[in-house]
Amino acid sequence: MQPISRRYEEKRKYIRMNVDAPARLTTPDGNNLHVTCVDLSSHGVQIEMHELPEFGMEANFTLEPGGGPITPLQARIKFCRIETVDEQTFRAGATIEELV
Repeated sequence: MQPISRRYEEKRKYIRMNVDAPARLTTPDGNNLHVTCVDLSSHGVQIEMHELPEFGMEANFTLEPGGGPITPLQARIKFCRIETVDEQTFRAGATIEELV
């Protein structure tokens, strides 16, 4: 039996971890964008960015570790949800297509 206090957004197959960390996005045309990783799960990522990504676009995502001998998380992602926060800020959800 699941606890009653569990929110609907948390009823996902994979637990999301709040991150709020700087990351890099490399677009198909080779542009490197500085973005913020808002949350991360084993199959997806939510990114806050200042450029509007294209729905369905694939890109390379890099999340650098905060320190220590940990290798960066590098993945090919595909945008599946985009929402406007304000005129210059967007939140985009993406699936992790492949770890690279």
